[in-house]
Amino acid sequence: MHSVYYDDEKINKIATEGGHREIIGGMWDEIGDLQIDMLRDEGLKPEHRLLDIGCGSLRLGTKAVPYLDPGNYWATDLVEALIEAGYRREIVPLGLQDRLPRGNLVRDPEFTFRSVPRQFDFIVAQSVFTHLPLNHLRQCLARLASHLQGPATFLFTVFEAEPGTAIDASCLQARGGVTTHPHKDPFHYRDGDLSHLARDLPWKIDSVRDWNHPRNQKLVRATIG
Repeated sequence: MHSVYYDDEKINKIATEGGHREIIGGMWDEIGDLQIDMLRDEGLKPEHRLLDIGCGSLRLGTKAVPYLDPGNYWATDLVEALIEAGYRREIVPLGLQDRLPRGNLVRDPEFTFRSVPRQFDFIVAQSVFTHLPLNHLRQCLARLASHLQGPATFLFTVFEAEPGTAIDASCLQARGGVTTHPHKDPFHYRDGDLSHLARDLPWKIDSVRDWNHPRNQKLVRATIG
């Protein structure tokens, strides 16, 4: 089990009992606002189509759905109970269900993307690969590249090991008090890992930068097409 999110019984219980905000890390408005502001700075417009990978209980969805044209927000997650809790406890009370068809929210535990469109302007995965081993990101990049038709910008977050960290050592992140690891959740990546992952794939890693994430996750910008 890579992370707690693979514990279906535990996550289902928390989500159905009202803990859907906390189980995805809390900071509901802070990180939701941070994400939508970042996407708008990157050029997201209301007419664009957005895919939110690892959407959880729709923290970004509550910000993106009112901004985007109706139907332009799509989302996937490992856990159906989190998606349902986000829709019923967040989207519906905000009166946003007419802007977000329930069918736009898809359980996709293996990054197959079979049930989402093939064209997206922007794709985002915030605090997804921080909970997964390195090869899961490569799998996602490969399958997403095979699925997409047309250009897209993929924005995702990772933890980075501090320079000088031994290859088998844990690392205390400079902000947020999070200790990350090379072998267990939360995972960190080392310098050069991302370029290695993108090798032989059509993705171009444009930048890895600080974006003032409260837990020191770095933002990676990758483009295709």
